[in-house]
Amino acid sequence: MAQVDVTRIASNIGALNALNSLQTINQKLALHQTRLSTGKRINSAADDPAGLTIATKMLARSEGMKVAVDNIGDASNMLSVAESGLSKMSDIMITMRSKAQQAASDTLGGSERAAIQTQLESYAAQLDDIVKETKWNGVQLLDGTVNKRFQTGVDDGEYTNWQLSQKFTASSDSGGLGVSRDYAAAGVSDWAKGSATSFDATTPVTISAVFTGRTALTTGDYTEKIVAKGSATTGTGTINATLARSNANLSLSGVAVGGGTELTSGTYTLSFSANNSATTTGKISGTFTDTLTGATTTFTNKTYVSASATTVDLGVGVQLSFGAGLISGVATSDSMSAEYIKSNQVKMSLLDGSGLAVSVDRSGTYSATDYSSTSFYATQGATFDTGRGVTLKLNTMANINVGESGSFNYHTSGNNVVDVSSAVRASAYMADVETALGTVSSNMANLGSLMARLGFKSEQVANAQVNVEGAYSRIMNANMAEEQMNASKYTILQQTAVAMLAQANQAPQSLLTLFR
Repeated sequence: MAQVDVTRIASNIGALNALNSLQTINQKLALHQTRLSTGKRINSAADDPAGLTIATKMLARSEGMKVAVDNIGDASNMLSVAESGLSKMSDIMITMRSKAQQAASDTLGGSERAAIQTQLESYAAQLDDIVKETKWNGVQLLDGTVNKRFQTGVDDGEYTNWQLSQKFTASSDSGGLGVSRDYAAAGVSDWAKGSATSFDATTPVTISAVFTGRTALTTGDYTEKIVAKGSATTGTGTINATLARSNANLSLSGVAVGGGTELTSGTYTLSFSANNSATTTGKISGTFTDTLTGATTTFTNKTYVSASATTVDLGVGVQLSFGAGLISGVATSDSMSAEYIKSNQVKMSLLDGSGLAVSVDRSGTYSATDYSSTSFYATQGATFDTGRGVTLKLNTMANINVGESGSFNYHTSGNNVVDVSSAVRASAYMADVETALGTVSSNMANLGSLMARLGFKSEQVANAQVNVEGAYSRIMNANMAEEQMNASKYTILQQTAVAMLAQANQAPQSLLTLFR
């Protein structure tokens, strides 16, 4: 501070010193007043350049931590949506396992298993719906493709990853989990021909379109069984009821067709219309009436040889053998049931998993007037369409015996196909559901662990944000009590400085007394 000399009045050094002090006080008072008005310790870079740099970085980190906490909250909500879907899938699978266990018991019949199978297919469809409808912002969470990265930290690379277990092969729907199958078309599998050497070893059964008016087989195991057979050149047959005669003895067999047209395989009512009997020779007439279609085939004046042992060729591939003395006793009112199997054909039945015969198309060529039966007649070398979604080709009749069979598994077309048609398949399906349930449970456990981890991370980031915010506040924000104290001090100094400036301006006037 400059030395004051009041005798030198050209420069008022005392007043200048007082003015300089007042200006310094005003600057400091203005600084503290600004801090009090803004609450900030640093209001410009000039206030504290280093402090401003540090505080700016801390502010950015604090704001980043706030965003990270929000991200963790959103991620937890997303995972909760996925968890709810998996939880419901688990509940459904527990019910599916119980139903499969019920079907695994042989106390159930075919219709009961079919009802359970329908219910399981409905449950499988619901699993698919859950997968499709469990979404977050339009993105599916359970389709097996989820691989999400959550930014749970401030800096690049500080993220938490969520990936659905790769046990979900293609998707976590019922097909991917193995509790149902999707088929574009009906088909067969697991062919086993048993002892029937005549069944084709490579393609014994092929799939055909279901005829109009027929119902396709349900998914399950089936057996094609040889019930009866003709021969390569000769048909065969049986009389299922005898004549009401005390010496009744009549049999039906096949003969070479000869000049007539062979009778079609089927069940008939055999009735007699004439019996021109004599002691040694005679003729007989009658009708075969198809019991299903009502179609008739007649034979007229067919000759028998003798009354003791008569064999009559009816000219339609059928030969009647009469017992001794019976031919003369046949009346025109007599009739009986008879079955005839044409040459080069076998009679077959299609049995379901319970061993019950399935209704099939009788002719293998559907028409509006066609009939169904629990058996059908297959021709050697030809493909027979059952009208129920499967066809059969019998390669040869050589060495084939009555009672032989071939088995296969049939599946329908469509989605969510389930097979619990037998106790064995129901047990296998129960194991499939167990495996799928384990996959879902494992993913729920992983999901729960990740949610708990995000909870810990949220607490850690929130605490860190508070600490960083505290450090930023100590650098950037004003201590209001201290600033108020300093403002009061400089206000008082301002007033004293003004008073002293006034006195300093009065000091040179004392020299005027020297000029009196």
